Amino acid sequence: MRSLLSVGLVVLALLAVGAPAPALAVDAPIGRLGDTLRVQTNGIVADVTVTDIQPSDVPPGFGYPPHSPRFQIYAGTVVVRPVTVPSPSVLATTFAFRGITQTGDAYLPRNSDASDALQYALQNAPQGSTVGGRVFWDCYRDLVSTVVLINPHTGEHLAQWNV
Repeated sequence: MRSLLSVGLVVLALLAVGAPAPALAVDAPIGRLGDTLRVQTNGIVADVTVTDIQPSDVPPGFGYPPHSPRFQIYAGTVVVRPVTVPSPSVLATTFAFRGITQTGDAYLPRNSDASDALQYALQNAPQGSTVGGRVFWDCYRDLVSTVVLINPHTGEHLAQWNV
């Protein structure tokens, strides 16, 4: 029994030593609202600016009404200038703007049929163009204090704007 226990401990120690180290945090640019940040990921280079975060009426096609207890929709205005992109539509699948609260809640962007929604502008953003639009969040608890740009496929933190 003792030898079985010692063999188990040796195997466990070898697994711990041979396990790959956790990925290091990527240095993503951090700025304040209105700052233009250079975002680089997977062959994509873009200058991105979050200009403001304002309360908004419920946009058309938003789906279900805002959640309680706050019942508020907030919209962030975003401007994107693609510097290098492999195709004009790649930003629509690579960029996701999350609204983060001071308590750590993360609001995912909600789709809408609003004509000024950023999701539609990013579908045709060729290199050298400037596109802009609004990102809508259902702020049901606290208000957005930070906007984080992530790659929704990999979870990579690409940029951050503090209010």
